[in-house]
Amino acid sequence: MKRLKLFSLVLMFSTLFLFSIGCQEGSSLIGPENTSTSGENQLDKKHKKHKDSDKYSVSQLITEKTGGKITLKVEHKGEYLGKKVKKVKIFAEIKFAPGTVQYDEIFTMTFDPVSGMISFSPSMKFKKTAPLTISVKGVDLKKMKIKKDDLKFVYYDLDKKAEVEIDSKKIWVKKDSFGILQVKIKHFSRYGFTK
Repeated sequence: MKRLKLFSLVLMFSTLFLFSIGCQEGSSLIGPENTSTSGENQLDKKHKKHKDSDKYSVSQLITEKTGGKITLKVEHKGEYLGKKVKKVKIFAEIKFAPGTVQYDEIFTMTFDPVSGMISFSPSMKFKKTAPLTISVKGVDLKKMKIKKDDLKFVYYDLDKKAEVEIDSKKIWVKKDSFGILQVKIKHFSRYGFTK
């Protein structure tokens, strides 16, 4: 009987403690705050700039049965890859055929102009490859002293803690733009160009 009373008291104080923490402004009992802009972007499909950084995100529901696509279009002014730029236009799109993803999920694509990387969340390995297209306009690689042959398309491997090159033959370069067309990816990670 004493154990039951003690257990009841502990349970009551624990519940009160959690309730008092959960009712404080800015707290969340169900998990960390979601800093992505997934809610409204599902409807208008426009990018949103994060409040505390120069990262841009868009989210979309992708289903196992029907697939779908995520498209991000950004016009960025300021810094890109450590250089001041007037305006950089980023286009990124990934397409999912039916049966590509393991389960239905709202996925977020984020562009970081400082690193030039595109990242995805939450992480997932696909049942089939998904084509990813990225184009960057408003950047002259020649002025940055980067040759097309030196440009590589990579993803960041968390296990190896290293960049892994993939399908760099699909990279294209023009005077003030460059990109990669429909590179087939097998999982979500951080993707981008390097030399």
